[in-house]
Amino acid sequence: MDFTKLNSLTKYPSILTYHQLGERGRLNDTLTEGGAFDSDKPVYVYEKVDGENARMILLHNEAGTDYFIGSREELLFAKGDRIGNPYGNMAALLTPIAERMQASLADGRLGLTVIYQESYGGKTKAAKNYTSSGSQGYRVFDLFSLTHEELQHLLALPIDQIAKWRDHGGQPFYQETEKAAFIARWSLDAAPLLAELGGAAFPVGLEETSRFLSDFATTRVGMDAAGKSEGIIARTADRKMIRKIRFEDYERTFRNAPKA
Repeated sequence: MDFTKLNSLTKYPSILTYHQLGERGRLNDTLTEGGAFDSDKPVYVYEKVDGENARMILLHNEAGTDYFIGSREELLFAKGDRIGNPYGNMAALLTPIAERMQASLADGRLGLTVIYQESYGGKTKAAKNYTSSGSQGYRVFDLFSLTHEELQHLLALPIDQIAKWRDHGGQPFYQETEKAAFIARWSLDAAPLLAELGGAAFPVGLEETSRFLSDFATTRVGMDAAGKSEGIIARTADRKMIRKIRFEDYERTFRNAPKA
């Protein structure tokens, strides 16, 4: 197994901001890629948990199930202590979950399952919004699976082609219903679904979007504290449009706005 290719294949793609980012981190009053949500399609609104991106990578083969724990950029832990990196306490947090899932998740057809979560609390920078005792938790927000054939095909590609596949939407993420069923089956902690709205409910102006965002100001995932939310992730069911809308971006924009 080429760990470098596995790492690239399973990284989570970047999510665009709703409004374009301009100079000094300020937002422009123009939607990213010029696109608004379709007015007649549902948009799922999830809380954006302020922590660190983490992933559980489950590999299924004839010998059994292998697993890895990763951060956004690198693999931190592999079953059997083949990789050991204590960064963010992620391996300690997620390894027990991977252990209980590994054997029964393999169904003979799947070669890979990747589960993405935000690791939050603990020593992360925004921990005070979720805990007063240093507790650490996770919230699943996405996952995808590949068959054995799909996995082997991808691992045979040069790493630049794997990255291109990933960055151009190649990862076959579970749709909303599938994802919810998977999370329920394994009793996982999920990023909360805050609302299901029609696309027409989303404003397009900066000030209007900031006011819209204020309805989601308090986190729903506090462990022993309930402070400020980081913002929301809004996405269509087919995932053709997915955007992050964060309080700090709009606050920075208005705070640093040029004076007339």
